Amino acid sequence: MMSSMIRPDWPAPQKVKAIQTTRRGDLSQNPPYADFNLSDQVGGDNHFVAQNLQRLQEYLPAKVSWLDQVHGVEILDLPSEKVRNADGAFTTKEKVVCAIRTADCLPILFTDDKGSFVAAIHAGWRSLGLGIVEKAIKKMTNGNKIMAWLGPCISPNKFEVGRDVFNCFVANDPSTEGFFKLHNNKFLLDLPGVAHLKLKKLGVDWVYGNGITQEYCTYQQADTFFSYRREKNTGRMATLAWIDSN
Repeated sequence: MMSSMIRPDWPAPQKVKAIQTTRRGDLSQNPPYADFNLSDQVGGDNHFVAQNLQRLQEYLPAKVSWLDQVHGVEILDLPSEKVRNADGAFTTKEKVVCAIRTADCLPILFTDDKGSFVAAIHAGWRSLGLGIVEKAIKKMTNGNKIMAWLGPCISPNKFEVGRDVFNCFVANDPSTEGFFKLHNNKFLLDLPGVAHLKLKKLGVDWVYGNGITQEYCTYQQADTFFSYRREKNTGRMATLAWIDSN
């Protein structure tokens, strides 16, 4: 299974570990959930999901406390806060896994140049527009140099949204207007572009991954990624980070 994972291309300290899963795996579920679906809340065969979660766990230092993601801006401090509705997880503790699940939304991992924390946030359009990146950086600011890795998400040329989405972003941050392009009386939205803009404005210059040093599209790369926009009923991938004691 390790060959099906993506290792973030960022200069994190050696003790910071991170992985991005794909849909590729060894088990054979029925499409559109094949193969490595990690969510039992999306209509797939939960027998296979349980086996996939067990396989993933073999590569992690502790059991994952999965979030109930609600497209908001809440970020939990782990392990002190009990898991509840949230779209991000943050920890300064060793061997505590921060994880989120996606199938088009933008996953973002964070750490700093000392490896003093890790965090994972689920930046779908609503969370991103409402300020989850700003909230995350406020929580992480400690005088060290913060870095971010943007994971696979739907690309700008495939992410069509309505006027309501445009209004949400521009009302909260007018500078995001340039990441919308008119298309068929709607808009095409550049999620990685908005995230990069926000991070840069917040003083985060070390930004890597999707749209920066790599190009991923969950919609177009059907053999590698799940996509809600492409298939509606589909599986979920995971983006995970933790601090190792070694």
